Amino acid sequence: MINWRLERTMNRRTLSYAVLLAAASLLAGCGTMAAPIMRVATATFEVVEETVDEATATMPPTNTPLPPTDTPAPAPTATPTLAPTATPEPTSAPILSPIDRLVAVRDAENGAELFETFQEAANYACSNCHLPTSEKTNIGPGLLNIKDRAAARIEGMTAAEYIYQSIVDSEAYTVEGFDPDLMPQNWADIYSDLQIFDIVAYLMTLEGRSDIDDPDPAAEEEASD
Repeated sequence: MINWRLERTMNRRTLSYAVLLAAASLLAGCGTMAAPIMRVATATFEVVEETVDEATATMPPTNTPLPPTDTPAPAPTATPTLAPTATPEPTSAPILSPIDRLVAVRDAENGAELFETFQEAANYACSNCHLPTSEKTNIGPGLLNIKDRAAARIEGMTAAEYIYQSIVDSEAYTVEGFDPDLMPQNWADIYSDLQIFDIVAYLMTLEGRSDIDDPDPAAEEEASD
């Protein structure tokens, strides 16, 4: 391959020299001095062309393979699954009746004072017939822990509603073993509704150890006599 290129170059060079000689003879016959300049320029051109051809012949191929541009996609990662958690059932708040709401904001201390106050129109004080510190019967039932018993008296009626009804209308429900006529029927005339709500608020605070099964001191005294 190289010998062929050299031979081709030599042929070009020989042809160039022949052209130069012919041009020089022609110019010399015409009496001009431009021939040496033409010869130098042509010779320079041929040398540059030869140099470029030889350099091109010896250069290595420049086709360098490019790295692949396709980047492999990352492997999918499994999404962790959370263990199912039990959803707590919603708890509904107890529905309060108007009486429950009124009793909840009333003055229990004032109710305690009204409970002990003798009323001429009734000829009684509440405390004359009901013991606030015991479950035992005096004339009427003892009122210690009355809110627990009152809540179970009538289905669908709250403790506050039952106690309020027992004060304003004692004949609406009578506990077995008690005479409904013993309870004065005019408490709703003596006390206002707000005062009765104060009394109910007080009775709802009467809590303590049940003494219903304790020996009755009065019975023991009678037995000893």
